[in-house]
Amino acid sequence: MTLPNKEQALTQNDNNNTENKDTAAVKEKEGLTFFVFSKYRGELFGISILFIMAFHYFHTVLSVRTRTQDHYYSSYLFCKGIGSVGVEVFLFLSGMGLYFSYTKRKDIGVFFRKRFVRILIPYAMYGTVIWFITDIIVKERELTRYFYDLSLFSFWISGEKRLWFISAIIVFYVFFPLFYEIVTSKHYKLNTALLITLLIGALYVSQTEKPKYFALTEIATTRLPIFIFGILIGRMVFEKAPLKKWHIAIAAATVIMRVCVFIVGVKNKFGGLDNDMLKIFNRLATSAVGKRLESSVFSIGFMAVCIAVLALIKWQPLHSFLKLTGSVSLELYMAHVTVNGIISSEGSLDICEPEVYLLSMVISVSAAIVLHISSTALINKLTKKPGAAPA
Repeated sequence: MTLPNKEQALTQNDNNNTENKDTAAVKEKEGLTFFVFSKYRGELFGISILFIMAFHYFHTVLSVRTRTQDHYYSSYLFCKGIGSVGVEVFLFLSGMGLYFSYTKRKDIGVFFRKRFVRILIPYAMYGTVIWFITDIIVKERELTRYFYDLSLFSFWISGEKRLWFISAIIVFYVFFPLFYEIVTSKHYKLNTALLITLLIGALYVSQTEKPKYFALTEIATTRLPIFIFGILIGRMVFEKAPLKKWHIAIAAATVIMRVCVFIVGVKNKFGGLDNDMLKIFNRLATSAVGKRLESSVFSIGFMAVCIAVLALIKWQPLHSFLKLTGSVSLELYMAHVTVNGIISSEGSLDICEPEVYLLSMVISVSAAIVLHISSTALINKLTKKPGAAPA
């Protein structure tokens, strides 16, 4: 006997409800896992580049203005409270993404080709133009300096920081296979912890023994530990390892630590410290290595807070905007730092004025979009397999 259509629909609905309840029960039983980092990876990339761009403005204000001038105090509070944590988030997510990419296809040739093409083609398209404008037109330097900066060797040898991130990420990529072997070893957590500890020790030795060269490149070398940590978390994300209460407690502790650094730093800056322990704490937190490592540790809690907020705010336009921003983050970084640099070097406009900085943002975003579209088209053309049917 065949059920009437209405009864069939009711039966189907009951079955669907049962399946949904079963699925929900399974998810509830599984609990929260490290995969949440992958779920919101696109949004986190977008957040990181937005905070990097904000930091560049506030840091510039602190560099050229005094306490009596506009925006000084707000700039100090941002730099001390948030700082350059967007860079740490970016490198963490990069390391995490590399683990996924390489694990899915363990072909070192394909891995390097894909990663370097993604970095070098946009850089070549943009760098040849922007270094010419910077070195030849604005600063009137010799042609040899142009090629020196274009090669990116100027960062590692002379400390030219205009596009330091591109120089650093290329070197990090070169060493990634070594880091991957450590992260996938038998005692991978212990081995990774030992590697990071050795790196931190080496950084402190370099800061003490070779302070001049250390100062040239510390903006990159001090951030290698968070990149490696991102690779480690990439494995835990890939394996969907459960997020336990003590993981969340550690993330909360990193936020509390930043609050303490912030309060002590503000008190020292504007009121002075009269406690020896607080002086020692502030000195450690503001040393070159200590500052970067503290920011790396804080980035864990920062991402946890961002993920919690993103999970609560389900407004799709916000998520779409952050993902879109994250998808052009590399191009936006290159355009933003170089446009700011050119405006500052040219000298007729004050980059610290909000309206000038807004103009810089508009130019940067426009350049980033054009660069992303054109470089993506070229990459797709170069990497398309012969004879492949169009998508």
